[in-house]
Amino acid sequence: ATQQMIDVFNVKGIVHFGIAGNMNNSMSIGDVSIPKQITNAGLWDWLNPDKVKGVEDIAYLDVGNYNVPKGDGDNELGSIGYNYEQLYSVTGHINAPQNVFWINTTQEWLHLAADLEKMELSQCVNASLCLPKKPKLVVGLKAATAYIFVDNAAYRNFLYDTFGVSSSDMESSAVAMTCASNGYPIIVIRGLSDLAGEGGDNTVHKFGSLAATNTAKAVLEFIRKLPPY
Repeated sequence: ATQQMIDVFNVKGIVHFGIAGNMNNSMSIGDVSIPKQITNAGLWDWLNPDKVKGVEDIAYLDVGNYNVPKGDGDNELGSIGYNYEQLYSVTGHINAPQNVFWINTTQEWLHLAADLEKMELSQCVNASLCLPKKPKLVVGLKAATAYIFVDNAAYRNFLYDTFGVSSSDMESSAVAMTCASNGYPIIVIRGLSDLAGEGGDNTVHKFGSLAATNTAKAVLEFIRKLPPY
């Protein structure tokens, strides 16, 4: 859809926004993250226990480490190896993909967004449902995208400890990669609706609207800062 939009319309850049799961214990529900880098954490090699780990993979998750009860022998799921993306871009060599793990958002737009860290965000869904502290906006963290809803605290901790990602969603890396491929500016703005693996769908249903509201506020403030084209 992003590629079609770039092809059909006179696009100058893309402001991509939505809600996300929180992967970082120093962040809270209702906070807004504007990441500097995004990875596709859903690009996996499934490796059997007796298979040699792939030399191209950047990190591994041994599923057996999370057996319940612990020490219950090998796990037939084996392990997961995390792959690189292959990026074809207008700045690269023709027909020569570049192996990348992180897709960078646009530095100039991140500088514009830096002032948003001072903005006021909503703390309450309604008069009877409020967060314990005021939400904050943070620019310059890392994000992960995968085609799964992360509802597992151990896996959340693995992603944060291994890659340093603070949020997880299902779209951002695809949009960012399409923009990077075509040479268009991109910024991603995500409101945190739940702590992945804690509270599950109930938390999203309670605070999803608040996360969306704070995201929309941040998007509007950022658009006001864009220079006229």
